[in-house]
Amino acid sequence: MTTGQGRFLRNTRDRRSLLFVLLALALLLAPLALPPPAWLLPFWLLASTLLCFSACIINHNHVHLPIFHQAFLNHLFAAVLGLARGHTSYGVIVAHNLNHHRHNGGDGDWIHTRLAGNHRGVWRLACYIVRATLSMARGRADPRAPRLSASQHRQLQLQRLLLAVFVTAMFHLAGAAVLLYVFLPWGLAIAMLVGVNLLQHDACDPQSRLDHSRNFLGRVGNWLFFNNGYHAIHHLEPELHWSRLPGAHARRVAGQADPALQVQSILGFLWRHYLAPGACPLQGNTIVAGK
Repeated sequence: MTTGQGRFLRNTRDRRSLLFVLLALALLLAPLALPPPAWLLPFWLLASTLLCFSACIINHNHVHLPIFHQAFLNHLFAAVLGLARGHTSYGVIVAHNLNHHRHNGGDGDWIHTRLAGNHRGVWRLACYIVRATLSMARGRADPRAPRLSASQHRQLQLQRLLLAVFVTAMFHLAGAAVLLYVFLPWGLAIAMLVGVNLLQHDACDPQSRLDHSRNFLGRVGNWLFFNNGYHAIHHLEPELHWSRLPGAHARRVAGQADPALQVQSILGFLWRHYLAPGACPLQGNTIVAGK
């Protein structure tokens, strides 16, 4: 057994992945039985949304490199991830693994950043989230789109069934409260997942070996979201375990890629270029926002 491997887990650092998914489910389900007081509600919804977003990142990691040795446990975990994020685990494979990673910002990429149009600031981000979501739906429906393997398609159908039963049971037990405590965090987390792609690729060069992606290097964000900020190296080595991304980034990206694409704070970047009044347009090889 190599260092870092467990009896069940390929990498023991994924104990944190399991913990975060359990916490996400706990925050989603607990208020259906015991609603939090009004003063706590905004903080509860923020925490549950962030944990659902973490579950989206964990799912992203899992469909690239399944975290368990055993296929049965990987299928089971994928089904649980669907409950934590409100969207089937294998539902991302075609759009992400088979399309985005293949085209990476080029014309064939269903979520290329040109979908944001010529808007500035928050409208650029909002427009992108809506258009990219619709573009992925159209792309999946296209007869020419890549297809899951037969076994993956069976698992996807099982995940859809489980998610439908889960949602039906929640509505039966808790009624409309599900919309606030479960559907709202689910929806916000998925919107964040789509929006982050814009931040990672906006005004980058899809033809470049390293400058096709922006990297966010802040420690807190990368701890919470499993090193998702190291995006260029992820595109170079999609099946590299998330715990190894910082080291691989240091060896293969840092000092070689455009320094302007190495950003410390994703929140600071989000504020400066998308949320602040008169947000500063991005300059890049492919897009100049607002022109």
